[in-house]
Amino acid sequence: MGKYKLHDLEHGTVLDLELTAGEFGELKRFLKELKTPRESTDCKLVLERYNSVYKNLPPATRLTDKRKRAILRLVKDGYDLDELFRKAAQSSFLGGGNSRKWHASLDWLLIPTNALKVIEGNYSPIAPAPSAPMTGNPFDEYG
Repeated sequence: MGKYKLHDLEHGTVLDLELTAGEFGELKRFLKELKTPRESTDCKLVLERYNSVYKNLPPATRLTDKRKRAILRLVKDGYDLDELFRKAAQSSFLGGGNSRKWHASLDWLLIPTNALKVIEGNYSPIAPAPSAPMTGNPFDEYG
């Protein structure tokens, strides 16, 4: 077991630790992982995918910091943005088929509560209810 000092430069504190060699190795790997950026999401590619799916709307052309943060937040939360855009494009309501002719924009879709509703199918086209099967012979009364 060895004694180690862990320096928190952000807060200006030092933590004394007693760790085994295995624990120290694990801590080093963990700290290195924190420094290494995870698989980055290409926000520009996400914007291009949105524009390719939503052809009937004006394209989203600017990749603002707010949009980048929203994209990264949804990806971090496990959302499949291709699925989100595909389901949104299949919805007549989100495409303007509503009483106000309102269209869902990229910014609207990137709001987590809205994305969840779209992914869960709240705006999916409603299939017509199956009609009741016909019983009897309709020609019986004509004898």
